[in-house]
Amino acid sequence: MKFYIIYYLLFFSIGLSVNMKKFIYKTKFKSFNVGTTEITIKNNDLKNHKIITIDSFSNRWIDLIYKLRHHSTLVVNQDDYSLLMMTQKVQQADYRDSFSATVNYDEKIIYYENLDNTSSNLDKESFILPIDGKVYDPFAIIYYLQNIDISLNQQYLFNFYSKTNIKSLKLESIEREQIATPYITSLCYLVVPNSEEGQPLLKNKGEMSIWYTDDEYQLPIKIQQKMRHGIMELLLIDYFEE
Repeated sequence: MKFYIIYYLLFFSIGLSVNMKKFIYKTKFKSFNVGTTEITIKNNDLKNHKIITIDSFSNRWIDLIYKLRHHSTLVVNQDDYSLLMMTQKVQQADYRDSFSATVNYDEKIIYYENLDNTSSNLDKESFILPIDGKVYDPFAIIYYLQNIDISLNQQYLFNFYSKTNIKSLKLESIEREQIATPYITSLCYLVVPNSEEGQPLLKNKGEMSIWYTDDEYQLPIKIQQKMRHGIMELLLIDYFEE
């Protein structure tokens, strides 16, 4: 029953949304083009929400050997992008995972529910995670920073939600450099996230870097993540507003 209530709220909100931004990225791994990632941000002024959808999929040639799919729907606060609810569905070859999470700031909890009956995590069909203050989805943070005037050596602190836990996150603008993507070539701010203790946030000591254009739009035109077997990049190929 909770599953249907969450999806009703998500799609009801999407139906009322206006004022849309869409980012389309080329997904590369070890310099090979492996697929496409599309991120859409819509306003719902009636509920003071934004709806962020993330769709990432491998191309047909990669599908033959390692099918990749990622779909997330985030409902966030319109002002500060703090998380209100989300659903996520992931496929990586034979691995599948699907879950929902709903944040209740009055009760200071996140309610997690596993939506995939084939998941190996069946001992955690649902659980409640306590929180202290606002929490964020990592992708929402990337696009929230568009609304802040980025400058060199500036730091931004967040608590982000990662399925079963909450982690502290520090982002720092460390330099400016020229970046070329299919969409634009621009001088950019390089923003790097770390834990507040200075340790890597991602598995296998992975690192992430985000480049924002140094202009009034502050577009995140390149996102790079070091992974165990190589580097994955998102390079902006198109951006538009409606």
